Amino acid sequence: MKFDLLPILNADGRRLMLDVELDFAGREEQGAVFLTPVRVTGEFLNIGGRIELEAKADCRLGYECDRCLESYEAVFSCSFKEIFKKEDAKREDEQSSETIVLEGTAIDLDEVVLLNMIVHLPLKHLCKDDCKGLCSNCGQNLNLGECDCDTRPTDPRFDVLDKLL
Repeated sequence: MKFDLLPILNADGRRLMLDVELDFAGREEQGAVFLTPVRVTGEFLNIGGRIELEAKADCRLGYECDRCLESYEAVFSCSFKEIFKKEDAKREDEQSSETIVLEGTAIDLDEVVLLNMIVHLPLKHLCKDDCKGLCSNCGQNLNLGECDCDTRPTDPRFDVLDKLL
């Protein structure tokens, strides 16, 4: 979605409110599947030729648990800030790796929001904090019940003798 910043681009101190829904339905990023549209709220503010975006993104994501491999859903929310600067800016020294160069009068809001959401995604996906995972012998989901596998620790030096029995 292209979002036009023309109303505040050349007016220092002006604000532009942001309240949109972006549809990434079915898209998968870093092990997360978008289940609902992403609601983005915030504001753009022109400060001395720089456009600052302060926003929040909310949606429901679907994951696969890293321990038990069961699918689950969770509410996802993140806040982020971005700084845009016109490409014809006179002071090159002010531009840093944190500044996005604004080409024209519009930004690709989908790209900005998606990149910020990916950065904030959890590294480990767990259906619940105390997920027991799967049995390493039979694959039984230990959250649903115990299995009959022998889980006593063995001494690896006697593995050869166990094969004889």
